[in-house]
Amino acid sequence: MGLGQAVAKLFASEGARVVVGEINVEKGQETVSRIKEQGGVALFVQMDVRLQVDAERLTQAAVEAFGRLDVLVNNVGVQINKDVVDTSEAEWDFVVDTNLKSMFLCSKYAVAQMRQQGGGNIICVSSLSGLVGNGLQASYNASKHGVIGLVRSMAVDHAADNIRINAVCPGSMNTPLTETIPEEKLAPYRNANLMKRFAEPIEVAQALLFLASDEASFVTGSVLVADGGFTTL
Repeated sequence: MGLGQAVAKLFASEGARVVVGEINVEKGQETVSRIKEQGGVALFVQMDVRLQVDAERLTQAAVEAFGRLDVLVNNVGVQINKDVVDTSEAEWDFVVDTNLKSMFLCSKYAVAQMRQQGGGNIICVSSLSGLVGNGLQASYNASKHGVIGLVRSMAVDHAADNIRINAVCPGSMNTPLTETIPEEKLAPYRNANLMKRFAEPIEVAQALLFLASDEASFVTGSVLVADGGFTTL
C-alpha cells in the first residue's frame, strides 16, 4: 500500500467522504473499493494532475457529490535519476509538471472553492528531498523544494480566507515499489536515518491526518518532517 491509499483509507475511517483522483483506473478503483469495504464513503475520478481541466474537474466532482471541499491532499511524485546534463527537457518537464505544477493546479481550484465556502485545508506532500540535496535527482529535488515554496506562499496569501496550507516531508517508506528492490540495495537507505528503518505509509498518513484536523488549528505555512531523523544527521 502506498501513501495515497493509506491517507485515503485513514481519512475515510475518521469520517471523511473521500474523492480519489488517480490517473491509473485500477489503482483508483481499488482504493475506493477498500474504503467502501470498511464502511466509508468514496468516489473515484480518473484524472491527470498535470492538466488544468482535470484539476478543475476534481474540485467540481467533490462539490457535486458532497456539497463542499474541506481538505485537499496533494500527493504525487515521480522521479528520474539523472544530473542536469543528462536530463532532457522532456524529462525535466515531466517531473516538474507532475510533482509541482500539479499542486499549483489542484490548489488553484480548491482555494477558489474553499474561499467561497468560508475556509478549508490544503496539505502538500513534499519529501525529505525538498529539504536536502540528493545526487542524480536534479529534477526531483527541484520539484520537491518548489512544493515547500508554493506552500509557504499560499499560506501567506490565503490565511485571511481561513485556509490553512501545510507541507509534509516523508522519508523513505515501505511501499509496493520498495518490495521489488533487493534488500542489499535498500539497506544503506534504511540505515541512513536515526530509526534504522523505513516508515510504514500509515505512519506518514497520521501526520497528514493531524494537519487536516482541528488539533492543528494554529498550524499553517509549516513543514512537518516525518523522515525518521534523516535530516538531523
